[in-house]
Amino acid sequence: MKKTIVAAACLSAALVGATAHAANKAETFVISPFIGGYTFDGKQHLETRPVYGIRGGYNFTEHVGLEAVFDFVSTESTRGAGDADIYNYRLEALYHFFPEARLVPYLAAGYGAITVDPEKQTKTTYGALNYGVGLKYFLTDTLALRTDVRHLVSDKDRTLHNLEYTVGAAFYFGGAEPAPKPVAPAPKPVVAPPPAAPAPAAPTATLSAAPGTITPGQAVTLSWSSQHATSCTIQPDGETVAPQGSKTVTPAAATSYTLTCTGDGGSATSAANVAVNQPTAPTATLSIAPATVTKGNAAKLSWSSQNATNCDIQPGVGAVQPQGTTSVTPAAPTTYTLNCTGDGGRASSSANVALSEKICITLKVQFDTDKAVIKPRYHNDIKQVGDFLNKYPNATGVIEGHTDNQGGAEYNMKLSQKRADAVRAYIIDKFGIAGDRLTAKGFGLTKPVADNATAEGRAKNRRIDATIDCVVTINK
Repeated sequence: MKKTIVAAACLSAALVGATAHAANKAETFVISPFIGGYTFDGKQHLETRPVYGIRGGYNFTEHVGLEAVFDFVSTESTRGAGDADIYNYRLEALYHFFPEARLVPYLAAGYGAITVDPEKQTKTTYGALNYGVGLKYFLTDTLALRTDVRHLVSDKDRTLHNLEYTVGAAFYFGGAEPAPKPVAPAPKPVVAPPPAAPAPAAPTATLSAAPGTITPGQAVTLSWSSQHATSCTIQPDGETVAPQGSKTVTPAAATSYTLTCTGDGGSATSAANVAVNQPTAPTATLSIAPATVTKGNAAKLSWSSQNATNCDIQPGVGAVQPQGTTSVTPAAPTTYTLNCTGDGGRASSSANVALSEKICITLKVQFDTDKAVIKPRYHNDIKQVGDFLNKYPNATGVIEGHTDNQGGAEYNMKLSQKRADAVRAYIIDKFGIAGDRLTAKGFGLTKPVADNATAEGRAKNRRIDATIDCVVTINK
């Protein structure tokens, strides 16, 4: 068995090293005896032994063929169960690669049956799928050496994997012969043409520009010359010029000039490039600090610029140096803009300042002696407080009730609470203010604002004072 495997390996190596001159032809019959080795699945408990067989087939095309295969293996059990004869018979489809070459690899796949005839058990037959690869080496158009490897997979009571590796010869019969190559006609006698007239000289063209790099507004001199030319033009202007000459141009941007000269001998071109160094565009940066100020307070403008010749700040500041600072006192939210110009164009930068404003509101309501009734003349004042609380929903307030010194202290404490509660209830009911935003507290006669010795003073003390949170608003 080892000798068989070594022989197969040597033959494969010899085939790989060969050069090509034969081919796998279409419409050919093939007979191929072979010998090799056969290895069983370990679950079969059978020895690896030589395999002998024969293939017969037909090539439908140079790529596709079909073969019938029969082979035989005589082996024995690894468990001492006696000898067994194995018969394989199957059909295989082959696909050949590089069929025009002498060395032709191919793929194979097919289906067939395996019969196992053990010495001491019942003979069984089951189907088997196989696939593998092979290699043919053509010695002549009708004889080739071949080597094959197949993986056989069967599944009766259990899945079994067998491996078959063989070498053999292939004998070919028939086949479509290639069409004979057409015979080339005899060449016609060559008649020498008469000598050609000398060709006219090709024109030449040379163009230069000086200087090659300028600034905007600077002039450039174009100089040119040509030979064997009858007409010349200069692009991009398309101007027709004499074969030799010069002219002055003032390009505003980088320009490529091309001299084209034509004559009987053809045409020629020459180019010259002029670069224009554009001035650097100016930059402008403006900032303001703080970005929010209280109305009437000042903020500081700071600015800088590069490549600028003139700068101004609007509104209200006017012309300024390219760098600097200044103070402004805006009366309203303002956007200040720095505008700078230079040879390279224009640049601008803006900064916004917002105004903060503290808004406060108070309420004073006076009452008649021994009364907690709100007089109609205070309704408008109370409405202003209600509107304020609706406009600023986070604002809260305290309503303090007071009395004069007429009557006892305990009575006046209750009266002052009634007055504070009356104003609080009026605001809540009339303007839809949440109750937890207003607090009412009576102080009796403990906090007079005027002399209780006079009627006028006592009238001022019969009051409520409403203290509402001030609101800071920011106007942008």
